[in-house]
Amino acid sequence: MIEKRKVDKKVKKKKKGIIFFIFLMTFFIFTIISFKNGLFNITSIDVVGNKKLSKEQVIRASGGTTNENIFKVSLKNMEINLKRHPYIKEAKVKRKLPDKLAVNIVERREKFSIPYMESYVYSDGESFILRIESEPDVEKVPIIIGINIEKPQIGDEIVLEKGKDIEELENFIKIADEVKLLEQVKSIDFSKKENIDINLRNGIKVAFGPLNNVKYKLSYLYSILEDVSKKDLNCKYIYFNKGENPIIVTDDK
Repeated sequence: MIEKRKVDKKVKKKKKGIIFFIFLMTFFIFTIISFKNGLFNITSIDVVGNKKLSKEQVIRASGGTTNENIFKVSLKNMEINLKRHPYIKEAKVKRKLPDKLAVNIVERREKFSIPYMESYVYSDGESFILRIESEPDVEKVPIIIGINIEKPQIGDEIVLEKGKDIEELENFIKIADEVKLLEQVKSIDFSKKENIDINLRNGIKVAFGPLNNVKYKLSYLYSILEDVSKKDLNCKYIYFNKGENPIIVTDDK
């Protein structure tokens, strides 16, 4: 009886081995045929998250191409290539079997520009240089005046001359963007830190004062502008540097 059980176990083990071998060979043959007939060749590359960049620009930056075997493509290298593009902050590439790639990116957004010699340096809120142009695009992003930068290069971070710190500018831009005020700003003068001047797109000039209580003051400024708009006031100046409460100057002529 014991001998019979041992034989049964050996037979079962042998059958499992044969079944596994057949499965392995079938998979191997299927894989070879699939590679040869192009079943796993990339037919399309989907792109998600692009706003400024076109789908074609993203695909070109990734280095990915169609008609290439999906398993031969290095997803890691594609992600590295994508992050080399100045407007791409984050990138993730996935396979969608049998024949597609999915590219998901997070773009950097232009938030300000700084004059440099006879050009304008465009940057995101983290002082990353996105592009350098000969003309300002004041309709899209504010110009920062009174700050001098050193030898800007696309893809590098902005460096202020004489080792000055750029964190105050970054913080100001970040908060202005958070309170939905940045899009209303035409230019910001940082020449004097104790008295920052802001020119708005609607013509209102703001004497912001020093860089203290920035979030409170910018939020307050946004509320004032909302009130000015609702009441249709002909506002010319707003002073934050003449006492505890802001002063609004209107022209009723």
